[in-house]
Amino acid sequence: MNTRTAAPLNHTLAQQDTHRRTIIGAVFVAIGLLVMLLPSIATLAAERLIAAMFLLWGAAGLWFMLEMRSAPEWRYGAVAFAFLLLVGLIFVAFPVVGIETLTILMIIAFLIEGIVCILLGLRSSSYLANWSWLVFSGACSLVVGLIVVIGWPDTATVTLGLLMGLNFLSNGLSLILLGRATQTAN
Repeated sequence: MNTRTAAPLNHTLAQQDTHRRTIIGAVFVAIGLLVMLLPSIATLAAERLIAAMFLLWGAAGLWFMLEMRSAPEWRYGAVAFAFLLLVGLIFVAFPVVGIETLTILMIIAFLIEGIVCILLGLRSSSYLANWSWLVFSGACSLVVGLIVVIGWPDTATVTLGLLMGLNFLSNGLSLILLGRATQTAN
């Protein structure tokens, strides 16, 4: 391979990628800010999307299991997919139940992640130089989980939306900063 032609091509691609990263990052930041300004609407939209996915998953799975009736285990699969379909129907009929269920799952995930990260950080303090960042990350997760628990049930309607917004915002900022870092390196 000729390295003379590869170098300018890579430089051109890097410049294009930098511009794209910055644009995508700006779009993500805009979405994140919009979602954070309207967290209840974003939470409901997320719940509706998950309800639709459960409905589709359950219906397609039941259809698949009905096609597999010759297999002795088809009933177990049918029960599992019927459960998913039922959860989807409940989420559609009672969106508040869906929002609260998803928020409870998030609380559990945050609390478990917080405890595990703190324990891992403390356990690795003897051989990792930056072990305190693991403890800090775990403490942040634990605090977020506790804030949602303390504010329950009032926090349920905004939690998913706010966290989605923060995720879009942080991803967007990181893409913008990565794009700018690439520009200055070139």
